[in-house]
Amino acid sequence: MLELSNTRFSFLDIETTGLSPWFGDRICQVAVISTEGKRIKRTLDLIIDPERELSPSALRVNGLDEDALKGKPNFAEVADTIAAALTDSVIVCHNAKFDMQFLDNEYRKLGRTIEIPNLIDTLLMAREYYELPSYGLSRLSQDFQVSTYIEGSRAFADAITMKNLFFTMIDSLKTVNKSLDDLIGIYNSPAWPQEGIYLPTELSEAIHSGKRLFIQYMDKDGETSERWITPKEVIGLSDYLYLQAYCHTREADRTFRLDRILSVKIEE
Repeated sequence: MLELSNTRFSFLDIETTGLSPWFGDRICQVAVISTEGKRIKRTLDLIIDPERELSPSALRVNGLDEDALKGKPNFAEVADTIAAALTDSVIVCHNAKFDMQFLDNEYRKLGRTIEIPNLIDTLLMAREYYELPSYGLSRLSQDFQVSTYIEGSRAFADAITMKNLFFTMIDSLKTVNKSLDDLIGIYNSPAWPQEGIYLPTELSEAIHSGKRLFIQYMDKDGETSERWITPKEVIGLSDYLYLQAYCHTREADRTFRLDRILSVKIEE
């Protein structure tokens, strides 16, 4: 049985150019916080040239632009460094399937595969053991009153927050006799998502909330609009992922490319 005090953890967070590696999106940031028990032993904070443009939503979320990416290493140049940071540890992610599909895709491009025998998803932990209105990382950090981090890259800040959240949840789960072994799952490389399309937590929660959404949307010409919509379905078309929804502004069904949705607010 794993003991918290001497287990090596790797808290992993990535940022990407968009929402789907299956349609060409790539990793542009990787952060790994390595600990022994709760003690931080080393950190990794990388900005990576994704070798493609960032989507409008990614530009809004991670704060990167072409100047920030210029001259940075591509994934092939840092693949061994990332692999070394994750080896022989329990890897902890928030919304692990979303991050892992991107990491898996990058290694596939290099003719390599990843299999992670010890994986903990803080999103699944929170959903299984706590009744909360939202399970996004920022909202959970507020609910559990854990400290957040605002320096470094977006990925690094989220990895630190995830670490703090994980140990807080672990402490609270002692009362229900849950061990580390109870929380660990296995990740095996998929050829395609087996359970549907994986999305960021907040976006997925909003789409499946059953409520109207107020969105900011950028069209293909760069024009931004705001509107109320009622989501119906997320689909993959020939070029990307789209949200089919009823648009209350136009009073008609419309299709919105997901990586052009700049912000989403759920109707109260």
